[in-house]
Amino acid sequence: MQFSWKNPLKALPVLLVLAAYAGAVFGAAGNVQFVIGDVKLVTKARETRALQKGAEINEGDRIITGASSSAQIKMVDGGFIAIRPNTDMGFDTYRYSGKEDGSESAVVSLLQGGFRTITGVIGRTNKHNYNIKTETATIGIRGTDHEPMYIPPPLPGETAIGESGVYDLVNAGSAYIQTSQGTVAINPNEVGYVPDINATPTILPNLPDFYKTSARPMAR
Repeated sequence: MQFSWKNPLKALPVLLVLAAYAGAVFGAAGNVQFVIGDVKLVTKARETRALQKGAEINEGDRIITGASSSAQIKMVDGGFIAIRPNTDMGFDTYRYSGKEDGSESAVVSLLQGGFRTITGVIGRTNKHNYNIKTETATIGIRGTDHEPMYIPPPLPGETAIGESGVYDLVNAGSAYIQTSQGTVAINPNEVGYVPDINATPTILPNLPDFYKTSARPMAR
């Protein structure tokens, strides 16, 4: 199985939100299948190095992709994550003991940019413990192939690839976006969106342009 992205996102600043990892219990989360371009691994010890094919990803690690850069990870529960260009994301929690015993859980912090994932055992058996956190909203799933995206407000002089906010495109299964103002369920071929933490999530009438160039995954 292989993911790819045809069109890089416009460069956005890297956000160093170290507080997102507070309280994580660290352990193996997955292994890198491939790396394209400039991709950095920031470990839980705050060491930064180039991400390499075959590298182990652990709880507490962050991955930062540059422009025209991407990476794919096979997770310990059998899921896959393909990381888009100009993305900063962290694996706060990713726990799977090798059997379905109810302890499975995953919390991913999406600080900017996006990724595509086909969830593994955690997303199928313990859906309530699988969440993607952003500064604006939480994305939850119900066993799915989906594409979360977080576009922060642009800095002066920057042009973002779309309106700022949290998006999620569902390809299969279902997902939801939740803020303090409400929740929206997202079905296949729908895109959920919320502009800020004080807004109610909605379903967009059209597919945003930045999703139109993303390649579809091959069968496992």
